Amino acid sequence: MINTTGEINALLNLIEDPDDEVYHTITKRFIGFGQEIIPILNEFQELTDDPVQVSKINSIIAQISISCLENALTDWLNCEDQSVLEASVFIAAYLNPEYDRDWLFFEVEKIRKTIWLELNDYLTPLEEINILNKIIFGHYNYKGVELDHSSTTHFDPSHLLRNKVSNTFPLASLYLIIAEMLGVTILPAEIPQQNLLCYVEEGSSIITVEGSDILFFLDPLNGQVYTHRDVENYVKKMNLAHPPVTYTPSNPKKFVQRWLKEIAKAEQMKGEIERHKALLKLISAIDA
Repeated sequence: MINTTGEINALLNLIEDPDDEVYHTITKRFIGFGQEIIPILNEFQELTDDPVQVSKINSIIAQISISCLENALTDWLNCEDQSVLEASVFIAAYLNPEYDRDWLFFEVEKIRKTIWLELNDYLTPLEEINILNKIIFGHYNYKGVELDHSSTTHFDPSHLLRNKVSNTFPLASLYLIIAEMLGVTILPAEIPQQNLLCYVEEGSSIITVEGSDILFFLDPLNGQVYTHRDVENYVKKMNLAHPPVTYTPSNPKKFVQRWLKEIAKAEQMKGEIERHKALLKLISAIDA
C-alpha cells in the first residue's frame, strides 16, 4: 500500500507546473510507485477540467501501465515455464490496474475444480473437450463476442471472469490455463487470421510436436471443434496460403504476442497513440 500521502499530494500539485523538466521528474517518480498509484491519478483527473492537466495525467498513467507491463513481460519471457495464467495476469493488470489478482486466481481455480470433478482417465480427447465446453459455456455461462477494436474491455481476462463475456483471446487463455492445470494437451494453433487452439496427441513433446500430432482444432469463441479438412478448406476458401499447408501448434509466447497486437490495434483506434507505439515496441521485443 502507498502511504507517502504528503509526497503524493506534492507530486499531484506539480502536475500543473509548465516546466517540462519538472513534468519528467514527477513522471519518473509516479512510475516508481507502480500501478497502485493509478487509481489516485484517476481520482485527481476527475477533479480537474483543465485539458492540459488531463492530457498530462493520461500520459503519466500510460507510461506507468507500459512500464509495469514491460517489466512483467520481461520476467515472463525469462521464465523457463511461460505460464498462460501469468501472462493473463499481466495483461489484466495492464488493461485494468484495479483488478484483483487473488480474486482472479480464485475464479480460475473454481472452474478448474468443476471440470476436474468430471474428468477421468478413460475419456477420449473429444469427450474431454465436450466437458470443458459444457462447464465453460453451459455451467458458467461464458459468452464469446467477435473482435471489436473500438474498446479494450473484451480483451481483458478479468472482465471475462467477472462479466462472463469476452472476445476470443481471454477465452482462449481460459482454455489454455485450465488445460495447463489439468494436463489436457491443448495448445495455440498456427492458423492464418484465426485464433484457434489445437488438441495434440498425448505424449507428444511440446517442443517437437508436428502438425500430424494435432488431433483436431478448437474455436475458443464458442467451443466448436474443427477437423484438419475443415481448417484446410477455410484456408483455401479465404486464399490465405498456398497448398500444401502444414498446420502446426504454436506456443504461449506467440499467443501472447498476437493478443498484444490486437490490443495495440484497439489502443490505436481509441486514439491512445502513446500506448499503441509502446505496445508495438514490446511486441517486437518478444521476437528478439
